[in-house]
Amino acid sequence: MYLISKLLAKEWFKALFKSLIVLFLLISIGDIINGFLQNYPVNKIFIQYILKMPDLMGKMLPISGLLASLFAIGKLKNQAELMAILAAGFSATKIYRLFFLCSLFIGILQFVNLGHVLPLANKVKRAEFEKSRKNESKYLARSKIGEAGLIWYKTENYFTSFKAFDAKKNQLKEVTIYFISNSHKLDSIYRARSAQFIENNKWQLKDIKIIHSLENTEFPKFTTAKNLYIELDEAPSDFNQFESDITTLNFFELKRFISRLEETDINTTEYQVMFYEKASLALICIIFTLIPVSGIYNPNRRSQGLGKSIVFTLLFTIFFWLLHSGAISLANHEKLPVAIATLGIPIIFGVYIYGIFYKNKKL
Repeated sequence: MYLISKLLAKEWFKALFKSLIVLFLLISIGDIINGFLQNYPVNKIFIQYILKMPDLMGKMLPISGLLASLFAIGKLKNQAELMAILAAGFSATKIYRLFFLCSLFIGILQFVNLGHVLPLANKVKRAEFEKSRKNESKYLARSKIGEAGLIWYKTENYFTSFKAFDAKKNQLKEVTIYFISNSHKLDSIYRARSAQFIENNKWQLKDIKIIHSLENTEFPKFTTAKNLYIELDEAPSDFNQFESDITTLNFFELKRFISRLEETDINTTEYQVMFYEKASLALICIIFTLIPVSGIYNPNRRSQGLGKSIVFTLLFTIFFWLLHSGAISLANHEKLPVAIATLGIPIIFGVYIYGIFYKNKKL
């Protein structure tokens, strides 16, 4: 039985790597040619291509798992090996279990890729983008989400940290502004529950605590106020750039960031969708891998050739992603709970797979 398991796993992994190579070449050629058509320098084309790879892999892995199972089972059928394997006492249950273990490999690979490798690539892209825009005075790409979950940025005469930016209300949450004097020393600190944009770079700080005279030798002065109006160099449109900071957080950092964000009254639905999708896409890899395994219940159907497999792959992929994308869109518009939107469609297909297995397990 070990030899049969080894044979099946070998066929699946061979089909997986072949599928990855074909998809990789198709996507790579198109992406590189597009870079040359836009007259980018060669080094820039290849750097951007390498940084895009985690995102491209996230799209390729589910389809590769589907193709791997289709081609592996198709080859075993066409060579009459599948019938011999079943006749030798290697049950369909064992085949399902083996393909499930193979699917775990691609699912874990997807989770590591989307949860950790992709944020790292985004962080590098963020640094390169920042470098190319460093001369623009109002550009806030020097922002960074710190360990405490605060977003930081620097201008010429002050540092600012805040917990979140509410784009609907044009409001910063949990704001701290560190003003620097002309002698480049810390002069004062403004801490406010929120900062509301008024007009012409004017912001209204609410529930504010101020520490004055930090540059002087005497003891600092403390004052409080319910409301205070100050001018900042930034307008609400500048803070939209901070959305790209969130894509640099790995799976666990994103979870902590959302937890801290929920302490404010900002809607975190968009970020929760981003978080759950990392796990959802790993689960989708497993589902895609197991869908074609039901073909083992027709071991002598040699008429299922390459053409039919390709048509099935295209139709199934389009149908699945239409359903999944529609559910994600509903979640972003708060018409569907995030967990149901991101995990619902994969779970439904998972139940379908189990239903076929349960129906035929005695065969």
